[in-house]
Amino acid sequence: MLTNIVKKYYASISIAILTFASLIGIPIKQLANQTDYDPKCVEFGPTIWSKQRAKAYALAYMQVHHPSWGRAEWRALNKLWGKESAWNMHADNPESSAYGIAQVLNTDPKTPAPLQIEKGLSYIVHRYDKPSIAWSHHRKKGWY
Repeated sequence: MLTNIVKKYYASISIAILTFASLIGIPIKQLANQTDYDPKCVEFGPTIWSKQRAKAYALAYMQVHHPSWGRAEWRALNKLWGKESAWNMHADNPESSAYGIAQVLNTDPKTPAPLQIEKGLSYIVHRYDKPSIAWSHHRKKGWY
């Protein structure tokens, strides 16, 4: 029990540091790599994890892992996930197995928001290369 609480606080502090560092332009890739989340031991409840925090984490994650992406890619991702889930980590698509912020198929409902964001960005990179292309596809087809 105590270790779960410690891990929750460590994750929250890491997210805050990563977000702050990204805003002032300090790359902290080592810290970003240390924020791997184990869905079994880290739970982000609605009082701890908000849509604003999800957006801040996604922006910071993009800046650390995809530094060549500019603000246009962030705007595309913001629009894409805004349409898909309204940045709601509990968004559920009743017509498929898509769940969470990024609406990635076969996502476990217990997956924390940071991991949903990381999986969603990995999917975008794998399938579309960058968010603007995924957003363009979504505008044409209604899905990505």
